[in-house]
Amino acid sequence: MYITSVPYSPYRLITAATYFYIPKRVVFEVGGALKLANELKLLGIDSGSSVLMVLDPAIKSLDHTVKTIKGLEEGGYHVDIYTDIEYEPSVDCARRAAEYIRKGDFKAVIGIGGGSTLDVAKVAAAAKDNPTKDVEEFIGMDKIPKRVTPVITLPTTAGTASEISRYTVFTKGAGKVGINGYNVIPDIAVVDPVFTYTLPPRITAGTGLDALSHAVEGMISLDATPMSDMFGLLSIELVFKYLRRAYYKGNDVEARYFMSLAATAAGVPLNVGRTVLGHSISQTFGPQYKVHHGTGCGMTLPYVMEFYLPAIPEKLAVIARAAGIDTTGLCVWGAAEEVIKATWNLVRDLGVPLSLKEIGISKAELEVLAERTIKEWPRPNSPIELTKERVLKVYEAMYEGKLLRVKTD
Repeated sequence: MYITSVPYSPYRLITAATYFYIPKRVVFEVGGALKLANELKLLGIDSGSSVLMVLDPAIKSLDHTVKTIKGLEEGGYHVDIYTDIEYEPSVDCARRAAEYIRKGDFKAVIGIGGGSTLDVAKVAAAAKDNPTKDVEEFIGMDKIPKRVTPVITLPTTAGTASEISRYTVFTKGAGKVGINGYNVIPDIAVVDPVFTYTLPPRITAGTGLDALSHAVEGMISLDATPMSDMFGLLSIELVFKYLRRAYYKGNDVEARYFMSLAATAAGVPLNVGRTVLGHSISQTFGPQYKVHHGTGCGMTLPYVMEFYLPAIPEKLAVIARAAGIDTTGLCVWGAAEEVIKATWNLVRDLGVPLSLKEIGISKAELEVLAERTIKEWPRPNSPIELTKERVLKVYEAMYEGKLLRVKTD
C-alpha cells in the first residue's frame, strides 16, 4: 500500500458528533498588538473604560510591550496592569487573580504573555462573572457557568496555543489540573510575532515542540476530523521547516513569523482532537521533576508516535509528507517510521533530553509514574487503549533513551 491521499480513518465521524472551537476573531499581524484599541471597540468596549491587562512580568519593560500599552492609552482606555503570574501557575495563582479582578470595574481582560499568563487571564475573566465561586470549582470540563467579560489574548511565545484554546493548565500539589471548556475560549486572539523575537533558544525549543505535539497528538486522536487535520498538517509543515532556524538564529524574522503561525494553527487540532498519551506522560513527570511543559512534550513525542504506529500507520505516513519527507516509493509503514526518526532528530537537534535518566528519574519510579499516568490522565480518544503495562513500556523506553522498534541515527 503506497501513500496517495489523506486517509480519514480512524475517525469517529459516524458514531459521534464533532465540534470546532476557535475565537470569534483571530488577527495575525506583525505589529498587530499596537492596534488593540480597535479590537476593544469591535467588542463594544467604549473609550474611557477600564481594562485589566494580565501581563507576564518578564516582558513588562520590553519596547513592544510599552508601545502596546501606550496604544491602548492613546485610544482612551484605562489600563490596570496585573503581573502576579507564576511560572507553571498554581490554582492559588489563579485564585489571586480572581480576587483582584472582582475588586475592580473592568470591562475587558487582555492577556499578554506565554501560556501561563494567558491561562490566568482567561480564568480571571470567568471568575469575575461568577463571583460566588472559588476557582477550584471550575476544575474540569465546562464547569464555568457563564462568562460575559470579553477576553483578548496576545501570545509572546510560539507553542501553547492558549490564545485560541479551550484549555488551561494549573499545578495543584505534585500534579496538574485543567480549567477547560467553552467559557475559557478567548473572544479575540491577536498574534503578533514581534513578541517572539527575543525568546531565548531553550524557550524557543520547548514551545515549538509543544506546538508540534499539539498538532501530532491532535491528529492521532480518535476525535480528529478532516478539518482539524488540515490545521495540524499546516502546523507540522511549518515546525519542521522553521523551528531549527528560530532556535539557532533567534533574529530570523521569517522563522519567527511562521513559528507563530504554526503554534496558533496547532491550537485547532488541540481544541478538536485533544491530546493523547504524550501529554499524559509529560504532565505526569513534568511537574514533579520541574521540566518545562513543552520540553516534556518534546521528550515524549517520538516515543508516543512509535507507540501508536501499529494503530495509525496511515496517519503517520501523511504526517511524514507534511514534515517534508520524500515518501516516493515508501510503503505506509516505511513512511511512518521515517517521520518518527525525523521527530527524534528534531528533538535532539534542539538540545532537548531524550531519556528520563538525563533529568534524574530513577528506574524504580517508572511503575508508579505509569500508574499515575493512566489514573490521572486517561484518554478515551486514544486509538490504543491505555493500560499500565503498555504505558510502562513507553516509560522504560524513555528511561533508556531508545525507541523500541524504530532505529535512529
